[in-house]
Amino acid sequence: MWSVDDGIAVLRERGAKVTAQRIAIMRNLQGRTDHPSVDTIYRELAVDYPTMSVATVYSTAQLLADAGLIKILSIDDKRVYFDPNTATHGHFLCKNCKKVSDFEIDETSLFRSAAASKNNIAQIEVAEIFFYGLCSDCLTI
Repeated sequence: MWSVDDGIAVLRERGAKVTAQRIAIMRNLQGRTDHPSVDTIYRELAVDYPTMSVATVYSTAQLLADAGLIKILSIDDKRVYFDPNTATHGHFLCKNCKKVSDFEIDETSLFRSAAASKNNIAQIEVAEIFFYGLCSDCLTI
């Protein structure tokens, strides 16, 4: 798990400004498990940082993702979600409520299966597994 100090170091290494807004974005993301979108983070911080823009949220997240501290999930074609958990795992998007949830995968078996396929795969570095359907809450509605 990364810390805000790790994020500040990343910003400095990349020559980006360390601003109060960017620190607030990192604090907001740190340790979350609910996969917030750009808009969610913006709404949560805009009251305390009225000059913050959606672009600031996204550019800060992109810097953190480039450094491997978070993942940017493109599971939905209408919005982008962020995940501070960078361990290999899958994501499920409920098509009704749009909630994104984590699920465990057997990374070793998955990679071994892909490498054993006849698709000329030499080395797997990253796996993004997305499932879509209805969550248990929406299924009972």
